[in-house]
Amino acid sequence: MDISKKLKDLRENKGFTLEELAEKCERDVELVKGWEDGSVVPSASDLIGLSKVYEMTMDEMIYNDAEAPEYNAEKGTYQNISGKGKKKTGKSKGFTKEERFTLLIFPVLCLFAFLVLGLGLGLWHPGWMVFIIVPVYYAVIIISRHIGVDAEQAVEEYMDENK
Repeated sequence: MDISKKLKDLRENKGFTLEELAEKCERDVELVKGWEDGSVVPSASDLIGLSKVYEMTMDEMIYNDAEAPEYNAEKGTYQNISGKGKKKTGKSKGFTKEERFTLLIFPVLCLFAFLVLGLGLGLWHPGWMVFIIVPVYYAVIIISRHIGVDAEQAVEEYMDENK
């Protein structure tokens, strides 16, 4: 559930009008209306104020029960923050030290191929096209890490990371 629908549902469940909620939050009615229609994202301080008005924690206010992140007090971290409200079951988003080293080898090989083409064969101009395959290589690697977990989500994450 997106935050705008959740905020509207909370207001209606508490029986507040837009004007009453705006007054309680000390905000303009148009701003509150924007939160609910999704045209304005509430700031962190506004969310804190809303949680006080609704007498609930921020987690209760923002998440559904199934979406709420699980806090691990021993590690001091949240366990299932994925942006979609579900636990990650596949590989982690980050790369291990060995994977990062492996990812560096390909561009170095491309540089070496470019230099061989340029210095050895005098093909400097067409040789630069070797570098076009580097981002394709990275896209394939990143997406293939997620195959079997949720390929569609992997493509979306890749697109978001590279905006």
